[in-house]
Amino acid sequence: MATIAKTDVVVVGAGIVGAATAHFLSQRRRRVTLIDARFPGFGASGRNGGFIWTHMRARGPQLELALASRAIFDEYARELDDFEFRPSGGMIYFFEHQRRLFEELVEERREAGLPMSLITREEARQLAPILPDNIAGATFNPLDAYMNTGMLVRSLALAAERHGATVLAGEKVTGLVVQGGAVRGVETSAGRIEAEMVVLTAGAWAAELLAPHGIDLPIGTERMQSIELGKSDIRFSPCVYGPLAIKIYNCVQGLPSYSDDLVTHPLERANPGVEFLEGISQRRDGRVVLGWPCDRSGHDDRTTMAGLAMTLGIFHEHVPAVKDLPVERSWACVLPTTADALPILGPVDGLKGLVVGAGHSFGNSGGPISGKLLAQLVNGETPAMDLAPFRWDRPSLKGDHEKPLRY
Repeated sequence: MATIAKTDVVVVGAGIVGAATAHFLSQRRRRVTLIDARFPGFGASGRNGGFIWTHMRARGPQLELALASRAIFDEYARELDDFEFRPSGGMIYFFEHQRRLFEELVEERREAGLPMSLITREEARQLAPILPDNIAGATFNPLDAYMNTGMLVRSLALAAERHGATVLAGEKVTGLVVQGGAVRGVETSAGRIEAEMVVLTAGAWAAELLAPHGIDLPIGTERMQSIELGKSDIRFSPCVYGPLAIKIYNCVQGLPSYSDDLVTHPLERANPGVEFLEGISQRRDGRVVLGWPCDRSGHDDRTTMAGLAMTLGIFHEHVPAVKDLPVERSWACVLPTTADALPILGPVDGLKGLVVGAGHSFGNSGGPISGKLLAQLVNGETPAMDLAPFRWDRPSLKGDHEKPLRY
């Protein structure tokens, strides 16, 4: 295939991780080409509720990634085009029968080093007036924030272009160019792009590009569905989770009062294999985003009747203030997952010239720092974090990808 371009670095996949990588590399005056089969922010990065969520991140590398990214978001807010960044905190509301569990959760989170507090019903409804008066209270973390993630990815891509990067949209990468055990570029639907280094940030599709070279990248998938309602006159700033969401987090599972029954809805029991990550956020224009039923669907990003019925039914019950808003659209995305809920960051054995940044099931909270770490690796710098916990061949990646995701 004919060579159509030559560059220093090709970044494959223009989600939040890829766009952040291209942005950091372009700031270092590297010639960068960021390429996506559709356009920046088309996939999971552009289809989520906008949570920048440190609230429930597991102690250790996961929380370290999230906190490092949170600091970068403050820089982005000063430097990038608008992406609706709102550093207004995050909360999880609960009902009276769940109070003890949430008291234990706040204690555990404080021990993990987060500035968590348990707030009253009145305080919670002051922050989020859309909540009903039958809640018992909420947890609150001031470090959490909201953004329009699709806007952020486009802002990063534009900033990279301003620093000299090339952004190619609508060109699918069909394979890696490998010569003598080293990656020398990529084959695309338009031709070959030669490069000194390739950064693979293709999310749930990263494994497909490595499989022909005998590398089994242990990444699974999870579908996450969303509904967007019309504009609400009731405005709220924080990211808001409901109590059903907490069962997917490992920091909750070992709490003395925890039981699945406390945080499982009858609609989940009626739809085995679908769990509800009960979240609600509001865009700047007033539109309300609801979600997120999660299931294992391979690469199928279509919505389902079960998922939409679960979302509408539970929020009709838990947050009746939204029940009369029009349903404007619905969609789903495919999240990349790993067995230990940590991304894969760094080189892989047997392919020089390749760096992988994939498996980000919490890309909003891990994407910016991942992009910085990948850029540092490519540029020959010492990474700002120890990358050993994120190796592609770590033993903790050998879990069952068919089980429900746990963070």
